[in-house]
Amino acid sequence: SILDTSNLVTAAMGQQMLQVCIALPSGRNENLSVPKSSKVGDLKVLAQKAFGQGFVKLVTVEGQVLTPSKSLDAVGIQDGDNLVAIAQQTKLATTGEAFALWCCGGHGLVTWGSANSGGNSSSAQEKFIRVREIQGTGAAFAAILADGAVLTWGRGLYGGDSSKVQGQLRNVQQIQATNGAFAAILA
Repeated sequence: SILDTSNLVTAAMGQQMLQVCIALPSGRNENLSVPKSSKVGDLKVLAQKAFGQGFVKLVTVEGQVLTPSKSLDAVGIQDGDNLVAIAQQTKLATTGEAFALWCCGGHGLVTWGSANSGGNSSSAQEKFIRVREIQGTGAAFAAILADGAVLTWGRGLYGGDSSKVQGQLRNVQQIQATNGAFAAILA
């Protein structure tokens, strides 16, 4: 898809600009210019476009991962700063009627398709912290988070309701799925 940065160009007219050097771990770098009032997400979109990478996270030279919704000022980005862009690998899981797309170790995921089959994860978005893996049955998804906890959503009869076994879903290492159920491998 084509990234639309026209709103940044419009916003930049008459505003103070910041020059930020963003580098990939390979050493390739780009000097990007953004309005001082921009959010980290705006800079992230420019970096993704400049490097031809669909999913990146921005990290300071001190190792702080920057949150896209915060302003550049709030995270302490100043004119002439250097950042690192880490390309993130995307993964896709499916049910019979829905898709889930996420970046390993990233925050959040995107779902679409039939809401009854897992295509709507909006009620749990704040819980999707550092997703490690997602599996899909015919009509539900199960996600393993970094802490080994599991979240499920979609049709209950297909594994989308794990409330009866939630207490047992700790330190999960792997999930396998059939058309109608999930199996969890514990540590």
